[in-house]
Amino acid sequence: MACTDTSLGVTVDCSSAAGWWSQAKQCYVSSLQDPPDFSSPMWGGHTDGALYYCTPFTNGVSFPGTNGYTFWSAAPPAGPAAVDPAVLAQDALRSVVLPSPTAGRYPAGTLADGRPYTVVNAHTWYWTNPGGYRATSARADAGGVWAEVTATPTALTFSPGDGAAAVSCAGPGTPWQPSAGVWSPSPTGCDYRYPGSSLGEPDGKVTAVYGIQWSITWTSSTGATGTLPQITTSSTAEFAVVEAQTVVTR
Repeated sequence: MACTDTSLGVTVDCSSAAGWWSQAKQCYVSSLQDPPDFSSPMWGGHTDGALYYCTPFTNGVSFPGTNGYTFWSAAPPAGPAAVDPAVLAQDALRSVVLPSPTAGRYPAGTLADGRPYTVVNAHTWYWTNPGGYRATSARADAGGVWAEVTATPTALTFSPGDGAAAVSCAGPGTPWQPSAGVWSPSPTGCDYRYPGSSLGEPDGKVTAVYGIQWSITWTSSTGATGTLPQITTSSTAEFAVVEAQTVVTR
């Protein structure tokens, strides 16, 4: 939230030692200390409301009791609009850079024609770099209020590109190790078995889509909390799906 002195064309603090900024009066407003009795011309004949002092913003500073004037008002002049922490949370989220998944996969070799591949009916493991699969936070402040947003990864998804629905697992997955064996499933459940080859696909390859799903929550200095819509970051990988007996590497 910003307050503006339109005469100077500058942004000013929404509150200062001189009071709160009145956008309508273009000055800092404060209640007049030790006001005179109702017989004073300052009241303008009123016996209700209150007297206030208006301190302009001059040369980048404001000084209570100087260069201003006194005025009557039936109600306190409106100050800056209250800051909505939910809006601040959205501002904070815009500053968060969420990583896309890396496209780890096994089986992962290269055919003689240069195409990367996996194998029909094998447990094709998928994973992402665990360094990017972690919660991250950011904060936004305005008008004395702050909101902090936290993005937490909740699942790694894998759309195989063969027309089947996406599969997912809770975590970044596990890179394949030789000790696991060639045909074993992923211990974290991050795998997919292609039922047929990609022979009929364009260029004989499928395009798999990896995704990290992020849950977004926020807290604030006002005690208000909430959630924002889920975000998914993604990346793609192209490879052939071949029968094991047809694998020829270069």
